[in-house]
Amino acid sequence: MRTLILCTMVWILTTTACQAQGYGNYASSIGLSTGYAEDGIGIMANYNYHLNRYSYAQLGVFGAIAEDKGTYDIPYTIFTVQPGYFRKIWEERNFKRYSLHLGGGGLLGYEVINNGNNDLENGALINGKSQFIYGLFLGLEAEIRLGSSFSLLLKGNEFYHFNSDVGNFYPYIGLGLRYFLF
Repeated sequence: MRTLILCTMVWILTTTACQAQGYGNYASSIGLSTGYAEDGIGIMANYNYHLNRYSYAQLGVFGAIAEDKGTYDIPYTIFTVQPGYFRKIWEERNFKRYSLHLGGGGLLGYEVINNGNNDLENGALINGKSQFIYGLFLGLEAEIRLGSSFSLLLKGNEFYHFNSDVGNFYPYIGLGLRYFLF
């Protein structure tokens, strides 16, 4: 399984590099969003390398602070890095102010459960452990151009962690800004 993830990530980065050489750099942008992650809050920062008017390679960093609600409330933190590829699937016809992008890629990260402590306050033991995680993500971005340099960004991602003790599926939805560097 790890070989499959590694091969997928190498394929995404190689494809992105080849397309970038073929099309030239249309623009680069950075984005920052914050919002709801499962059982807590999350923040995501992105760097986008626009391959042309319709697609871009994205390198994202995601962090979430949350608390697993159940019999016991167990705090956890997730940090991931995710390389991916996005393609424009819709754009406003006349003014090109609104657009919608769909993409996905791989992810690598680390999850910390109960601040690394396996014991709860009442003496119960946690079976899960802090560990490196890996997986895939699918993302949707809605963008509203505010001018030539800024856009309002509504971002939704669904992460799939193959080996997480918190849970395999992990949603994130956030609101933020994107700034076009050039």
